[in-house]
Order: sequence, then structure tokens, then C-alpha cells
Amino acid sequence: MPVWVYLLVGVVLVGCIGLALYWQLVVAEGAYLGPRVVALLYDWFAPHYDRVKQFDKTGDALMLAMPILKHLAVSGASDPLVLDVATGTGRLPDALLSQRRFRGRIVALDVSARMLDLAQAKLAAHAGRITFMRHDAQRLPFDAGTFDAVTCLEALEFMRDWRGAMREMLRVLRPGGLLMVSNRIGPDAWKLPGRTLPTQAFIAWLRELGLQDVQQHQWLVDYDLVIGVKA
Repeated sequence: MPVWVYLLVGVVLVGCIGLALYWQLVVAEGAYLGPRVVALLYDWFAPHYDRVKQFDKTGDALMLAMPILKHLAVSGASDPLVLDVATGTGRLPDALLSQRRFRGRIVALDVSARMLDLAQAKLAAHAGRITFMRHDAQRLPFDAGTFDAVTCLEALEFMRDWRGAMREMLRVLRPGGLLMVSNRIGPDAWKLPGRTLPTQAFIAWLRELGLQDVQQHQWLVDYDLVIGVKA
């Protein structure tokens, strides 16, 4: 066989390996390789995360904080407790704690130590009202019905068992509590087989789990925001 054939096969193999690595490490963010790989990737990327994301504080106040505040006001919770799963650098806690109307406390949970370090530094002014925990979402270390609201943004599709994680979030949410999660859509959703559902199918599944008053809101190019109340 001519040498050029071996070279061509080698180039093709290297290209396939490169594409596979790009899919696993960049598109899927290590999701198919297990939580340790996900944590390592986010530990490495943590210093650049906020700069790349370019969060809009005004938009976050409107889309993230306001629905929680409205629900808490209606529910009458005097000292509400909120759980933010996969908090990252503390986007949701920052949006909520910046609102004077929020009088409660937050537990911010993530698998990445460096992301939690950055969140803690960012939210140092609220140190007495937020607790940071390094923990996997698959088995939340809380009793059933502990929280008045549970949130999880831009993270479900990167969890090993996202359906199990959702059940855990609902378990620790009290009856009448608010669930706020994002659902992956957009041009890259198909690249995450087994990790995403069309939003309407996702909502139907949440209703099967007992979630009521489920609402879909357009949020980001790659995510819908889904909000509901536990029966």
C-alpha cells in the first residue's frame, strides 16, 4: 500500500479523535466522562467564566430574581430558604441577594471548588446570608421539603443522571415551593444525545412528577426558562 494512503488514514484518524475530544470536552463540557471531569474542566475555566458569559444584571433581576420574589411574597414565607444547584460563580444568588425585597437565605451548591471560591469572593458582602457547599446534585444532602425555592441554571444537561438530579431537587423542595430550571435548546442541543428534551416534552415530564402551574419563558439562545410549583 502506498505511503500516502497510510498518511491519509492517519490524518483522518487524528481528525476524528480531535472532533471527539472537542465534542466531549467543549460541547458536552465533560458530561459523558463523569462528574470528576466536569469539575476539573470548570476548575480550570473558572477564572474566565464571568468574562465569557457577560451576565446582564438587569436582565437577571427581571428574569431570575423577580419570579422568585413574586412567588415568595404570595406564599408568605417569612424567612425563605433557597437552594441554587450548580451555582457556578453565583449568578442566581447575586441576582437575588441584590434585591432589597429578598429577606431570606441561600444555599449555593456546585461540584467545582474554584467556581465556589469565585462565588464566595463575589458575594462576600452577603456572607451571613449564603452558604456554599461543594456537592454533587445527584444526592442532595438535605431533608425532604427543606427549601422554599430550588433553582438550577445552565447545568442539567451536564449532569450524569439529570432526571435523578431533578427528582432530588423536587424532593428537597417543600410543597408549594417554586422550581426554576433551564432547559437546553438551540443549535447545539442535538449534540448532547440523551441529555436534552424539547421544552414541551420537558414540561410534560415535570408535570408527571407533580409540578403544577408550569410556565415556559424565552430566556437565552441556548436555553428556555421553566418555572413551576410543587404540588
